[in-house]
Amino acid sequence: MSAVEVKDLCFNYNSAFSLDNVSFNIEKESIYALTGNNGAGKTTILRLLVGLLKPVSGTIKIFGTKLTRNKKLLWQIRQKIGFLFQNPDDQLFAPTIEEDIAFGARNLKLTEKEVKERVEWALKAVGLEKFGKSSPFQLSWGQKKRAALAGLLVMKPKLLILDEPFANLDFKSIYNHLKIIENLRKEHKMTILFTTHNLFFVKNWADKMLLIDKGKKIFEGSPEEGFQSKEVINILGSYDRIKELILKNKKLSIKKN
Repeated sequence: MSAVEVKDLCFNYNSAFSLDNVSFNIEKESIYALTGNNGAGKTTILRLLVGLLKPVSGTIKIFGTKLTRNKKLLWQIRQKIGFLFQNPDDQLFAPTIEEDIAFGARNLKLTEKEVKERVEWALKAVGLEKFGKSSPFQLSWGQKKRAALAGLLVMKPKLLILDEPFANLDFKSIYNHLKIIENLRKEHKMTILFTTHNLFFVKNWADKMLLIDKGKKIFEGSPEEGFQSKEVINILGSYDRIKELILKNKKLSIKKN
């Protein structure tokens, strides 16, 4: 069974933008990169996958279950998904990090003992166990990203959706963030879907990539195939332009098993 199956997905914001019959498949426990230039439709696809937007036509299946507008079924599907927004300030709202993380666990109607255990585990998983009583406003940008991630982890999702997870992070924060996500993926057999403009992460982290441009699917396949494709190069440019970055940052090596 696939983690995500999308077939002939269409969506219109207005006359200026639309998704046009986009189809793709994400295998369970894989890492899948969604890339494209600004305005290509990446975030729109993510919001469609979690039911925040309603498609004009097409089907979406999450772990074999068709996404519908039925509130009960949609809630069941969403319990399997963790959606990390690009801006953590859009996700953190409680007075303290502990309270923010506990919100998701309480929505599952767990006992207070179970909520407390999950909050402690999530804080430890992202390396913020000393910041539980802190306000989100006291954290750095990278710490906010990890706090927002912890708020998803208490739900024990099987599909983790990350919208530009490495944007505005310095090199050390990127490395720590990647290590945390990789450890979680292996330990809990998660599937990862992430968007990025940075070809380094597509090339060195993803198992498979999807390139969209102006709402249309251009390429789906392995990064190795993608960076040899004329269609991909015409839109994203040659991978050679970031080789210097890779050579400078050889320590950024995320091993996938």
